[in-house]
Amino acid sequence: MAAIWHELSRLVLLHCKQRIHRPNDELHYIELMLLGTSKFRTMRFEKRRSSALVSLLAVTLFLVISTVWPSANAQQNLPNMGEPADSALSPIEEKLLGAQFMRQIRATMPLIRDVQVEEYIQSLGAQLAMASGKTANQAFSFFVINDEQINAFAIPGGYVGINMGLIQAMQLEEQLAGVIAHEVAHVTQRHHARAFALGNSYSMRTAATILAAILIGQASAEAGQAALAAGLAANQQSAINFTRSNEIEADRIGIEILANAQYDPKAMAQSFAILRRKNSLNTSAGQLQYLRTHPLDNNRIAEATDRANSKKPVKLAPQNDFQMIKARLAVITSDSRSQLLSNFKAQHKTNPNAGNTYGLALIHEQANRTDLASFYLDKLEKLTPAHPMAKIIRADTLARQGKLDASQDLLELLMAAYPGRYSIVERLLDLQTRQSKITQAVETVNNYFRATNTPNPRAWRQLANFQQRLGDQAASHESLAYYFAAFNEVGRAESQLKLALGYVTPASQDELRLQASLKAIQGQLPGQ
Repeated sequence: MAAIWHELSRLVLLHCKQRIHRPNDELHYIELMLLGTSKFRTMRFEKRRSSALVSLLAVTLFLVISTVWPSANAQQNLPNMGEPADSALSPIEEKLLGAQFMRQIRATMPLIRDVQVEEYIQSLGAQLAMASGKTANQAFSFFVINDEQINAFAIPGGYVGINMGLIQAMQLEEQLAGVIAHEVAHVTQRHHARAFALGNSYSMRTAATILAAILIGQASAEAGQAALAAGLAANQQSAINFTRSNEIEADRIGIEILANAQYDPKAMAQSFAILRRKNSLNTSAGQLQYLRTHPLDNNRIAEATDRANSKKPVKLAPQNDFQMIKARLAVITSDSRSQLLSNFKAQHKTNPNAGNTYGLALIHEQANRTDLASFYLDKLEKLTPAHPMAKIIRADTLARQGKLDASQDLLELLMAAYPGRYSIVERLLDLQTRQSKITQAVETVNNYFRATNTPNPRAWRQLANFQQRLGDQAASHESLAYYFAAFNEVGRAESQLKLALGYVTPASQDELRLQASLKAIQGQLPGQ
């Protein structure tokens, strides 16, 4: 085992040096992490200097060998779920592997942490996942990366990442849905586990490299190509064929998902056309990142088109939410608001729609030009009446004008209409905090928890802050435990529950509740 790990690490490092031009300090970091030297264990490497590419490469190879491989060698201990892939990687192990990847992704990749963007992508993704018919034992989580490269990827455990560049490249919501449906299909068909199961027909070294290449390549094409080249050798073409067959299957299942979700199934082929067109215009930078990791040839396009044509056509989905989210992404990630403002003005002059009107209102509100913000909000109201995203800007505009009571009244009405939207709760809590209405803020959070079965984890952190300010230390630590548990940070959740126990009366109901929560958390710790 150790020899395989060392050899695979050496080969991947070699190809990183040959194929990926990275600064020497980053290559040295990869080398130390891969080879597990004592120097790496004691060195301090500033996270900001370690790119997402380096971190993902290192953690992927580490997890492939140290987490997944021992499980493959202990097949007799795995539950038999009736799937061939289960003998190599069980659903439970897949979930644990995905959780470890997500912890690394949150720590190293530039995620879009805007609540309204998160709500949109999670809602769209959840709708598609539900349409797959395979969500009973599979939770899904969707996230957006602040990266202009056109890419999307799935990792074990139902986590799906979408680059901002991909969202901006799509013209219609159903086209974006087509790409996400494809990634959902990768998860429901358990392509990661099936790739790892290739260890039955390839050498251990080759199987490990194939899985590493698939996982790394979905997040970084250059690193994935290096990993694939490192160990495939004579088996390289077979591995590529396996990946292509996965792509065809994901297309087929994805089209079914689109149809079940009442989206136009032709959107899959439409997204392919957009990607090809973008790729043809991308001559200076080479092939699009997405196409490097998702092979797209004429046969695949033709098959997706034929399959979509056999489905019943549906009406075009409403585009207001999609247009407004694209505009919001452009604003919150822009390095030049003045240029973006000019672009939105030009678009609005020739073709006013919900997207450019929302963008103009948001830019003016954030620049404290409240009169202009209100002007465009009035126009937006006519295009998409009573839209919650527009109402949130209206509430923010009122607050900037010093009309705090009017802003709070509007947000409370919105919360009553959309009780599960944390984007509204977040604004209301900020307003109540500014006015030192902490007890009222606690009530707002608790009302939100009662209204949804899937609360945003940030609500727990805000509640913990309010409880601390009110002097309730036990409740504050308990809320923090739930916050960490929501991100699979079970060790930190355990620590918070133990701290909470130190503040409650022995043998009380509070102690019994905390002990039960602690036992549940400890059952999720590695080795339990």
